[in-house]
Amino acid sequence: MATNAENQEPIISGDNQIARDKKVRSIMMWCSIACAVIVIGAIAYIFGYRQPQIEAGNDAIGQADLEALFGSNDSIALAQYEAVANSYGFDAGNRAALAAAELLYKKGEYAKALEYLNKFSPSDEVIGSLALALKGDCLVNLDKNEEALNAFTKALRHADNNPQLTPYLLNKQGVVMMALGKYADAAEVYDRIETEYPNFAYQCNAEARRTRCEAELNNK
Repeated sequence: MATNAENQEPIISGDNQIARDKKVRSIMMWCSIACAVIVIGAIAYIFGYRQPQIEAGNDAIGQADLEALFGSNDSIALAQYEAVANSYGFDAGNRAALAAAELLYKKGEYAKALEYLNKFSPSDEVIGSLALALKGDCLVNLDKNEEALNAFTKALRHADNNPQLTPYLLNKQGVVMMALGKYADAAEVYDRIETEYPNFAYQCNAEARRTRCEAELNNK
């Protein structure tokens, strides 16, 4: 009898297997539905919103570029760039923010230029470095030299030893250091310019500035 009992098919175990199969099928069905919803949503976003926004933004910034290049009034180009930066995202809105900041800087509206620079997100190291340099210039003109020095330091990191940008940014850094009375740091900066970028050193009068910094240190 024990042997027969052992050979009998376990009814409860079979029911559990059927239940598990149903559960797996249910899970798979809901996963398929969820994936379909995600795919449909992505397609709707790309073709229903993203692509039209990109095209509209590109058209708008194209008009602003034409005005900036061939127009006789920077204020019109500025207004168009501001409109694109405030109304569109993606590449057009991002580039418009930087262009608006540049024009605002030229007009002496440094605080407003900073607002647009803070909207800008660089995808290129060189452009990112120049944007940070412009931010530093704005901060200098707003008498925020410590913040400006921080911006120029970040710009140097982004420049990644670019032979054209690096000495240009080092000089800006050195000027602010001198304004802050950080003569030892400034002397090191100008010594580096003299050593590594002799052609630029002549243009920015690096030797005279280093000498002045050293004199200030000796007078203390």
